[in-house]
Amino acid sequence: MAAEPHSPTPAQPGALSERHPPSQEPAGQEPLTLLRALEWAFLLFTILAASYAFALQRPVETLSWYLIYLTALGLFILRYGTFLSALWLMGPLLLWPVLAATSYFWSDTPNQTLRATIQLTMTVLIAAYLGGRFSLFDICRGLFWVMLACALVSLLAILAKLGFAYDHNGIARGIFPHKNVLGGRMVLLLICSILLFAIGWKRPLVLLAATLCLLLTGFSRSATSIVMMFGLCAIAPVLLTWRSPGPLRLLAYLLAAMVGASAAWFVLSYGIDPAGLALDALGKERTLTGRSVLWDFATGMIAQRPVLGLGYNAFWDGNDGSLSSYIQYVMQQNLKNFHNSYLDITVQMGFVGLFLTLASGVWFGVAAMRVLRYGSDATAALPIFFLAFVTVYSLSEYALFRQHSLIQILLGALFVASLRYGASARDSMLESTLSALGKGGARLPQTTGWRHN
Repeated sequence: MAAEPHSPTPAQPGALSERHPPSQEPAGQEPLTLLRALEWAFLLFTILAASYAFALQRPVETLSWYLIYLTALGLFILRYGTFLSALWLMGPLLLWPVLAATSYFWSDTPNQTLRATIQLTMTVLIAAYLGGRFSLFDICRGLFWVMLACALVSLLAILAKLGFAYDHNGIARGIFPHKNVLGGRMVLLLICSILLFAIGWKRPLVLLAATLCLLLTGFSRSATSIVMMFGLCAIAPVLLTWRSPGPLRLLAYLLAAMVGASAAWFVLSYGIDPAGLALDALGKERTLTGRSVLWDFATGMIAQRPVLGLGYNAFWDGNDGSLSSYIQYVMQQNLKNFHNSYLDITVQMGFVGLFLTLASGVWFGVAAMRVLRYGSDATAALPIFFLAFVTVYSLSEYALFRQHSLIQILLGALFVASLRYGASARDSMLESTLSALGKGGARLPQTTGWRHN
């Protein structure tokens, strides 16, 4: 049985606070043993499979998840201490598979619900393990490398005009099953790029990745992703100067305020409809390519079973004569969800499931704000950025409460990693305070902000 390595505290180099010099790897990282290398390979491959990069090759995707399951079970045993501790921290997110399993008893398609529940349970357990074994900086790096690789392959496929790289409307989707998925993955890559650039990690490569994000998001024509891209670019100067010397920070805040005020004045003075302009520029109708019709179907289904829903993953069964097949016929698309997390969850699990999702989001937000408070570099902003991304992205895609979903895995992994971070930071601060008081007359130590040791 492999011995579990000691987890350093934020006061130590390379610990959960991840204080490291610019453009260098954190000092004091866990040695790269064979088992640790396997864990890194597991992290990267899980992110790749969960990103839906294999979705256009279904046999490959299925085989990938069988391999992930087998590897995960082995790691759970080898690192049982970390795994059990992570499950304890997981808390409210464990209620998701419990509720999904319970819905078996009222599901319209119980066998499909049971199969999807097993997959969701494994997804949540894998997320807990990753959060227990990897820090926020590690997760940010892993996500960056995988999304960058996907972006490069997608760009090559789009430029080569390969058939699979475009949907039935001729809009670029790269190696992903939908243009919104391509756009959403590029937003995640941009978030990682901004945070890694702020700490000075491989800045030339990060700048290249950010440029690639903007290019591919434009190719995807995903309105939601484009809006999020503009928002990220607008707040990047504020993030990069976070807790910097006062004058530089003030300048960044004033610049952000001036840009926001100018945009608001321009819109109000000329009576511009920003949403209409954005949709017209992208060649979209104001109903989001008929998506409002799809959402009307979802609203009708919710009205039939508002409390508990139809059962987890029970609606889109694909059987001939079912309501889901009728919706696919009306929309003339091979739909598998309502393109809205909140509607999909409520259809499947009722308002009970929606409440559990929103409550988990609030809990995650509290943990993310605690990390931001104690954080020593820009990667501490990753959880709060991710929460903002998921909140907006879920308006146009089914991303939450979903098995084998990258969003679901990142949600659990970042939640556990954030709780570890916050607990270690508080313990470190308490130890420093007690030590300082023991020397007599010393004040409470102040955080160093984004600056490096």
